[in-house]
Amino acid sequence: MDRFVVHQDNLEWVPADFPRAQMKVLYMDPRGGGQIMLIHFEPHCEMPGHSHISSDEAAYILEGELRQRLESGEEEVYRTGQFAFFPAGVAHGPFFTGDESCTIISVFYGPLT
Repeated sequence: MDRFVVHQDNLEWVPADFPRAQMKVLYMDPRGGGQIMLIHFEPHCEMPGHSHISSDEAAYILEGELRQRLESGEEEVYRTGQFAFFPAGVAHGPFFTGDESCTIISVFYGPLT
């Protein structure tokens, strides 16, 4: 496999699978289906709760803050510079933003199923 280099400015934002969010796929591994992507959440965006059956997910907050509603009803806040890891099969979210936007980088270690 050859090395791969891309600058995010050369990639277009495409709509995510939920409203008020866009993503840029920085890299897609042709060998195992893993992906590295930027995800931008506009203000007042909500990402539904979900899990990834076949892939762990690592996420790092580049700017802004992202909130997660916990089953207890409490909120967990992820701020710029924080890192989170969600093993395959573990439910996470729903996530949402407040009055400000948020951008994260997410690494998926396998196919998104």
